[in-house]
Amino acid sequence: MAGVFRKSGAGFTALLAATFVVFLGYGTVLPILPLYLDRVLAVTTPGDVSLHTGLLTGVYTLALFGFAPLWGSLSDRLGRRPVLLWGLAGFALAMLGFSLTRNLPLAYGVRALAGAFAAAVIPVALAQAAACDDSTLRARRFAWLSATATLGFLSGPMLSGWLASIPMVMPQSDMVLGGPVAWPFVVTAGFATGVWLLVYRHVHEPPVQHPPSDEHVPEPASPRTVGGFLVLTLLAMLGLGAFEVGLSLQARQSIGLDPFRVGLLFTECSLVMLAVQLLWAAHPPKGLSPGNLIGGAFLLMAMGILGLPYASSFWGAVVVVGLLGAGSGLLIPLLAYQVSLASGPAQGEALGKQTALASLGQAVGSAGAGLLFTGSALGTYWGLAIVLFVTAILTFIVHYHPRVIAMVIHAPRRD
Repeated sequence: MAGVFRKSGAGFTALLAATFVVFLGYGTVLPILPLYLDRVLAVTTPGDVSLHTGLLTGVYTLALFGFAPLWGSLSDRLGRRPVLLWGLAGFALAMLGFSLTRNLPLAYGVRALAGAFAAAVIPVALAQAAACDDSTLRARRFAWLSATATLGFLSGPMLSGWLASIPMVMPQSDMVLGGPVAWPFVVTAGFATGVWLLVYRHVHEPPVQHPPSDEHVPEPASPRTVGGFLVLTLLAMLGLGAFEVGLSLQARQSIGLDPFRVGLLFTECSLVMLAVQLLWAAHPPKGLSPGNLIGGAFLLMAMGILGLPYASSFWGAVVVVGLLGAGSGLLIPLLAYQVSLASGPAQGEALGKQTALASLGQAVGSAGAGLLFTGSALGTYWGLAIVLFVTAILTFIVHYHPRVIAMVIHAPRRD
């Protein structure tokens, strides 16, 4: 693992910090958003608090979906470094602005801006990390970035819970910043500012390499190849989003778990994803092809989703959460790596589209699960599991299909 950082240098460490702070900001907002709506924005009705909590989260995700391809494409033309700096600066200002907001419509606008600027960091950090000739090093970088994102999302709720519990000493701070509830946003903005300085100091544009005129330049993969991996990303994140909502409903309504144990299950999912990504970063598998890994990961996700309605105890839920976490933890960096390999020089554009589809898939999966699990829970579990099973089978078929064609073409003819 240390070899990855020795080869990558401080610039890659800055990319890790940028990815971490963006996902930290997302995780920081989630647990205290209802409290912030109640205490600061004066939204006191329980139904209204639930509604605006969901909508404010959705606005952030929608901004990611809309702006990630634009920022990614812009980074291909203007360079990665300026887009990263704009994204971090805008994200820091948006987080600080949210802490100062006292108006609900303005809160929606600021959350949309935070998502729009975060969309400049996530795909462009991947595109910058892809600027290396060593495919193994690139795979490890992508695994580290995915693990850092998972760690940031996992750390956000803990940070916000701790900061929101600290009483303010100075009354004027309470008046200006809205009390302890607003401090997690302020601290996140401070972290983002520090990361901006780190990126400004250590991230540089990779030199443009012009190959000799007599050297063959390999053509980038066809758009169909990139499109295939983008569809797989959409399906993987749709399954993850649906599983998260389904787990919450199943754990409370069917298994009867208390909120503490439900929280433990979500923590387990994040930790399993983190462990798989760190393992891949340290020892990327060389004996298995990407097609086999992708197909196997989809099978793990399908088994996790199918096993969820039959989990009748906490430990049964632990098993299915582990399966889902392992599958999704492997898929996220692996699909990003494959998109990067297949996109040729248009790294930012392709990875921006992948970030957008990942956000869309998770949002649709979460919303769809909330609507469908209530009416026909078992049928929804089975339907989603079948989709993921079929995706795994098709991935295996597509992986072996070129080999079958090659065998037919090169088979000796019998005259």
